[in-house]
Amino acid sequence: MPDSPKIVAIVNVTGDSFSDSGDSAPETGGERAKSLLESGADIVEFGAESTRPGAEVVPVEVELVRLQTAVKAFRALCPDAPFAVDTRNHLAARFALENGARYISDISMLRHDPVMAGEFARFPEAKLVLCHSRGTPQDMCGEKFLDYGSDVVDTICRELEMAAKKSELPRERIIFDPGFGFAKSIQQQWTMLRNIKRFSALGEVFVGVSRKSFLGALIGENSPACRGAATLATELYLARCGVGYLRTHDPKAFRDAWRVEEELTK
Repeated sequence: MPDSPKIVAIVNVTGDSFSDSGDSAPETGGERAKSLLESGADIVEFGAESTRPGAEVVPVEVELVRLQTAVKAFRALCPDAPFAVDTRNHLAARFALENGARYISDISMLRHDPVMAGEFARFPEAKLVLCHSRGTPQDMCGEKFLDYGSDVVDTICRELEMAAKKSELPRERIIFDPGFGFAKSIQQQWTMLRNIKRFSALGEVFVGVSRKSFLGALIGENSPACRGAATLATELYLARCGVGYLRTHDPKAFRDAWRVEEELTK
């Protein structure tokens, strides 16, 4: 049985999260992050810009204020705890890195902000998570972005490889995210899952499927908050496949289920 992946708990601080809008205020981000660490997360990841398909454009100044509010509160509560930030903007990345972030996840694969990769030169301990996507949050669901040829996995790998080379960062500082939910059809995402081990040819693999709509389509559940069982089943499968990092809303559910799996496979 493979080792447990690192569990990256999602801490939305946008105020309009697709799955937990009732509790995504920046002011509560520090307390929520602390609670997620206590419930089993290895890392907490703050996101201050909505990047779900169809999201409205958020000015970087607004994103930065949200992020600063949450991270400062978190640092006061957990001064040495590891954290990550999900951002496409170098100003947000700079603030995060200067305040101890160990990971920055960019869903634009460095397309959105050409200065982003340069920020990492000053922070050699930090890692960049390249998350595959096409287009922008505003138009990524368009048909023009869904043509991946005959092999969606191969095409995603090639596009991630190109982004890694463009970054000019040492390979050991890059983690690869195939980008579930970003410019992929439902069927393409199931194909990606069934072939998830192929992405390991790139390097370390980081995956987020928690509460995603392709799971809701399978089980007939429109409410993201009601997709917990489908999420957990998928995350256990990914862990068995050797994925290195799992981004999730519910780290305790995964930890409890993984302990049972480990016990049963002794």
